[in-house]
Amino acid sequence: MIGDSYDLRTPEQVDLQYDLAGLGSRSLAMVIDMLIQGAVILALAVVFGLGAALLALNARSLFNDASSTIVIVGVAVGVLLVFLLGWGYFIFFELTWNGQSPGKRVAGIRVLTARGEPVTLVHSLVRNILRLVDILPSSYMVGAVTILLSGRSQRLGDMAAGTVVVRERREELPQTLPLIDPQFALPDWIARAFTAEDVVLAREFLLRAPTLAPMQRYELGEKIAKRLHARLAAAGHTVPGSVTNEGLLASVAAVRA
Repeated sequence: MIGDSYDLRTPEQVDLQYDLAGLGSRSLAMVIDMLIQGAVILALAVVFGLGAALLALNARSLFNDASSTIVIVGVAVGVLLVFLLGWGYFIFFELTWNGQSPGKRVAGIRVLTARGEPVTLVHSLVRNILRLVDILPSSYMVGAVTILLSGRSQRLGDMAAGTVVVRERREELPQTLPLIDPQFALPDWIARAFTAEDVVLAREFLLRAPTLAPMQRYELGEKIAKRLHARLAAAGHTVPGSVTNEGLLASVAAVRA
């Protein structure tokens, strides 16, 4: 453990490193999940409340004391659904969304086992049943304290289940170089005039070019092309006038790729 990183060596002797989710990102995820749960519970309360009231009114005319029984049954079913939603919500999503609830997905965090594997039903059951302790005395105070004091940013449920909550790394897809027109391709004997530094410079420009302003792109491309032309001239070679600056850069990058 170094800082907020979690280093792990798998049974296959592969070293992995995860960024542990801190109290801030976990709190954000919890707030989002509680808002979703609250909205669903409110909707269920309205539906069951209206349904029980209508059944009670209809039953009053048919049965003397049936209305009160219907109301009691309706309330009991509603309480059961609220309980299942409150504790089954996290279990359901962690198993179907590979360790994420809607709040965790928005916050960019995920639950894994301490071995870096996806959580199973047992892991999810244990860590979520222990929420009953982590929420004490209110507002997840016990859980917040244990996250801050634990070396792996774990609440009591995570410690008991053997799980950790990590941040997802959102990395950009690698960029590819633009395709080169075959007629502008430089033969190998000319390509030997360029150094590895020239090739790297050409490749970096081509990757950055789409993000540059038009004038900046032209000036920078011209500056690099002059350097490449000078390199060719020193080796006694020239490039056809039809080859543009960026065409030359693409040719250099492609031949030496």
